Amino acid sequence: MFCITCDDETEHEVLSRTTNQVIKCTECGSVSRIPVPKEPVMLQVKAIVSREDTSTVCRCELAEDELITVGDSLIAESDDGEGAGVEVMSIESGDKRVDKAKGAVIDTLWTRVIDQVVVRFSVHDGWVTLPLYVRCEGDEKFVVGDVYVIKGVKARIGHIRMRNGAVTKRRGKFEVASTIKRVYAYRV
Repeated sequence: MFCITCDDETEHEVLSRTTNQVIKCTECGSVSRIPVPKEPVMLQVKAIVSREDTSTVCRCELAEDELITVGDSLIAESDDGEGAGVEVMSIESGDKRVDKAKGAVIDTLWTRVIDQVVVRFSVHDGWVTLPLYVRCEGDEKFVVGDVYVIKGVKARIGHIRMRNGAVTKRRGKFEVASTIKRVYAYRV
């Protein structure tokens, strides 16, 4: 907290808690009163959670003044208490889709699961391209230039296309599974 006497951020000891807290600076010993910080009001916001080809209705707990932005990572909870890490893909507020909004005005969050994802591979073998799919953890790394065995096919990653449209081509660079749109590889 900021101490007026020290003119700096310092540690304070709480002496009493009423409508106004009595606090004491641990550096200079000055005593002052400050209003008790309000507890944030928590809301249960509807979240549509997509997991590849299925979607389920869940909820995310948000503070009413918490700013949520497309791309944020949250925890969505289903009615049976299961929690999943999700990425916000779209925000519905009123009759519009917006890029960001405070918790109090969000009607629905459109999300996708990022703790378990499917990474799509296009493995080139001469004139033939093999479409392969790998289920993995959302934080698993894929490195350009490294060799992987995908469904029994040994292939070297040539480049990685990201969900945001960027392409990673430099040998040794990596991307995490939850951000990958497609991995392009060559059979070895």
